[in-house]
Amino acid sequence: TAPKRLQVEGKAAEVSVDPVITALDLSITPPNMHDLRSDLTRLRDAVQAQGLPPFEFELAVLTDLSEKLRQQAWQARLALRGVRVVGLLEPPTASTAGGGLYGLAVDVGTTKLAAYLVHLADGKTVAMTGAMNPQIGYGEDVISRILVADQQPDGRQMLQSRLVATLNEMVGALCHEAGISPAQILEAVMVGNTAMHHLLVGLPVHQLGVAPYVPAVSDAMEFSARSIGLELAPGAQLYLPPNIAGY
Repeated sequence: TAPKRLQVEGKAAEVSVDPVITALDLSITPPNMHDLRSDLTRLRDAVQAQGLPPFEFELAVLTDLSEKLRQQAWQARLALRGVRVVGLLEPPTASTAGGGLYGLAVDVGTTKLAAYLVHLADGKTVAMTGAMNPQIGYGEDVISRILVADQQPDGRQMLQSRLVATLNEMVGALCHEAGISPAQILEAVMVGNTAMHHLLVGLPVHQLGVAPYVPAVSDAMEFSARSIGLELAPGAQLYLPPNIAGY
């Protein structure tokens, strides 16, 4: 058989950029024997000193807070989603991509995957890559995969984990090309047909394969990217647009 080609290039449309993620650079006073405030308290105080309202912190961000502040000599860039801190990054430098805020866009096709790394400040695509959907080993069409998910023990979880593992490999390739860390990817958007959508997030698919072919969820979804195993920033959110039909 002829090898399948992966198409990731196309014609980009010019759109105005209004990113949901913004950055705040801070210089934080380190602790000493006379100043025993917690690391979070001194970070909050640095925010208040700039006349800003208090921020909420994702627990996943707090687990790395102490180590990162010390590694970065008490300089930090907060990645903000409204009043929520979704990432703690290195401050930007002139010679590196450190501190930049990025988004991930993925087309989850039945056969092929296409992923794009986008700079949130200007909307420019800085890297792109493609891969075969690893679920193809369980059937080339969606009906075959619905049967695997429905009839094999842990079939649904197996299909999801295989797909997420490949997506994480693609993220690694994108970050290597752009010279950034996956922790700088703070938003993700993924699209696909209803079956691929359901298998990506682990939703049941039995009802998709029998009349009248009804999706479990047709509304837009937004949740923590790490909740399905995507290795992005600690507080990165994954957005999936609404489904418009069955499989």
